[in-house]
Amino acid sequence: MNERLKTFFKYLGGTVLTLLIIYLVCFAVFLAATHPTRAQEKTSKDIALSKTPIVNVQRQYHLSRDVVSDSLEGTDKKGKKYYFVYLPKNKKAYLYQASKGLSRSQAIARFNNLHLGHDNLKVEFGWYKDKPVWEISYKKDNGNYGYAIISFKTGRELFYVDNI
Repeated sequence: MNERLKTFFKYLGGTVLTLLIIYLVCFAVFLAATHPTRAQEKTSKDIALSKTPIVNVQRQYHLSRDVVSDSLEGTDKKGKKYYFVYLPKNKKAYLYQASKGLSRSQAIARFNNLHLGHDNLKVEFGWYKDKPVWEISYKKDNGNYGYAIISFKTGRELFYVDNI
């Protein structure tokens, strides 16, 4: 092998090694940054599975409005659906039968009836002013955001803001 080829492979190896180190550092930063959120989700899931009839978790939610809440949607052994809300700051938890309030799809339908023309809705279940709520947020074509908070129990819109 000639000297030019050896030099090329030496630089190629150094470049690959440098890129691998950069990738690993970025991955480590990502893991460190998302650890608190993953830990909170795990805590709320563990509490729900051990202290409630929920045995199967379908979705997890996180809402940070007036208080931080970690929530999930799950079913019991018979297939009955529940919503569970955990407030990590004061370590309180609440369990709601899905049949006693709005489902995710009903909340979206309610929002679409009130506010036409929004796509790519993001839906979260959580806690707002001492009530279980659905938060529906969206991004508009002009780059602005909006969201609505809908009561889980009554279906009433509690708060709406557009173009923020």
